[in-house]
Amino acid sequence: MNKTLLAGAWSVPLALAGAFWALGGPGVPLGRDDERGRNMGSVFATADPRVVGVTLAVIGLAGVATALAMRSRPRSTALPMAAMLLSLTLIVVVPDTRVLQNFGYLFMGFTGFWDKELALMLYSILGGVLWAMAAWSARGHAARPPRWGRWVTYAAAVLALPYGISRVAWAMGIPLGTTAGPLTDGSAAAAVEGAGRYSELVLGGLCFVGAVLTLGLVQRWGEVFPRWIPLLRGRRVPILLAVIPGALGAIMLIQPSVRLWIWWATGQVRMTADNWGEFGPGLFWLPWSLALAAATYAYYTRRRVDMDSRPRLISA
Repeated sequence: MNKTLLAGAWSVPLALAGAFWALGGPGVPLGRDDERGRNMGSVFATADPRVVGVTLAVIGLAGVATALAMRSRPRSTALPMAAMLLSLTLIVVVPDTRVLQNFGYLFMGFTGFWDKELALMLYSILGGVLWAMAAWSARGHAARPPRWGRWVTYAAAVLALPYGISRVAWAMGIPLGTTAGPLTDGSAAAAVEGAGRYSELVLGGLCFVGAVLTLGLVQRWGEVFPRWIPLLRGRRVPILLAVIPGALGAIMLIQPSVRLWIWWATGQVRMTADNWGEFGPGLFWLPWSLALAAATYAYYTRRRVDMDSRPRLISA
């Protein structure tokens, strides 16, 4: 299916739901009635529910209008930019920290925070991805692999480590960057935010796993399955098998990272010598997310060029 039509079709339910809420319909997921919105950095934390509805309706209608315009003017250079603006709005503005939070909790088997707010955010991210794909396809020419792909991939792997190191240290009972009180269960985070040794180990471990997988974007085993993998050894790694996790990782990191920088820049959070470990490692999330997005893009373009340049068999 045409990517522009798919993105436009996605926009219709959002426009209808937004209009319903704007007219006073119940069940608005975001806004001042969202109890966790302020703590999670929601842009709509203090907004009137009807304002939220109007905003979502406008975004949906803008998507429908952009899709129709892109279909009627396929060679326009401004419309792909409009599509990318829609993508950034849906990925960065509408969701908040709950997306990354629930992803981490999923590895602990906890789903207690799954709600309609999270569902809307995931739907928004899906739309952002669809609009990014529509903008990409509208460019009309194949991209060349960037020369900086290898270095930005190494940078993404390194930037994943600060948060992981702090969390693993807490899990081991080392109060790295915090003086929050006694380590009642061997974890500094237990005193900081009620989390235990296991949760900190999982969160820190995810960062280290992410760093290793990121390196696969520039390693041979990121293109061909290694010999120790049964059934798949020697086969080429499907491009999307690496691109989808890389893109989703960058997407999930971008929402909380932007909010952390805003909180720090506006003085809402103050970092001192006694609490830097509780907040400082999170400041690496923004450059990490940007570097991971760039590394994933470099991997995708390189693999696409390699595939297009491979000789193809022509049937008689």
